[in-house]
Amino acid sequence: MTDILLPLSKKCAYCQQLKPLSEFRRRTGKRSKGQSRRGACRECRKLREAAAPAAPLRSKASSTPALAGLAPSGPPPAQRRPVSAATALPPKPSPAKAHQHSLPERSKEGKAPSASPAAKAKSRPRGAEQRRTPPYRGVKPDPQDVSALVPSAQGMILMRGHSDKGRRWHQEIDLELAVTLVKEKAAIVLNRRTIRRLYSNKDFRKLILTRDNYTCYFCGLYGDTIDHLLPRAKGGHTTPVNCVCACNLCNQTKADQYVEEFMSR
Repeated sequence: MTDILLPLSKKCAYCQQLKPLSEFRRRTGKRSKGQSRRGACRECRKLREAAAPAAPLRSKASSTPALAGLAPSGPPPAQRRPVSAATALPPKPSPAKAHQHSLPERSKEGKAPSASPAAKAKSRPRGAEQRRTPPYRGVKPDPQDVSALVPSAQGMILMRGHSDKGRRWHQEIDLELAVTLVKEKAAIVLNRRTIRRLYSNKDFRKLILTRDNYTCYFCGLYGDTIDHLLPRAKGGHTTPVNCVCACNLCNQTKADQYVEEFMSR
C-alpha cells in the first residue's frame, strides 16, 4: 500500500471552511514558523478588501449582507450610536488651562522690558574675572610671626622655594628648623602650614658678598667665599644671620671651629 499525503489544510476564521494552506497568506515575524498562516482565506480576503473603501467607519461584518456571514466567530462588537456635532459636548479644559484663563491678563505697558542676550552676557562676569579675588580664608599671618606656624599630624612644616633656574621645589621640615629659618631672615611665613625660602643658592651668595662688600670678616682682606659663623657640623644653618664673607685662607683654616676659638689663635 502506498500512503497518499493529503495537502495540509486550515480552517478559515470568517467562512469557517476547511481550505488548503495555499489559500492563506504566510505570517511574518520572528516567532512565525514555516506553516504559520493568517486567519482569512483568499475569497474572504477579496470580499473584505472590496467592502473596505465603501464603509471605512463602520464595522466590516455589518457593512454588506454578503459579508454578514463572514464575520469571525465570537460575541458581536457593541454597536455605537453616531453622535452628531450638535449633541456633542465640548471638551473639558485641563486644570492648568482653566487656571491660566482665570488669572487676569497683565498689561503689556507695565511689564518691564527683558534684557537682550548680549546684555546678559556682558553683565555676567567670566570665570577668569571671578578667580581674581581669592576666597577669604581668615587673617593672613605676618611673614615674620613664627607663632602662627602649626605643624601637621607628623610634626612637619612645608617649605617651598625655587632653584637657580627658576624651577619650583618643596620639602617637609620640622617645626624647629622652620622657626630658625624665619627668625634668621632666610624664609617667611605664608600660612600656618607653609613657609617660603627667600633666596636660591646663587641669589644667596650674591646677597652675602654684596652686603659685606667682598671683605673678609676675619682678616679684612678681599674675600669671595661664604663661611658659617656657627659651623653646619655643630647645628648652624645657611641663613643671612649665620653666614659672612671670608677669604679662601680663613675659610679653610677655620673649618668647623667656633668663631671665638678661631679668633683666639
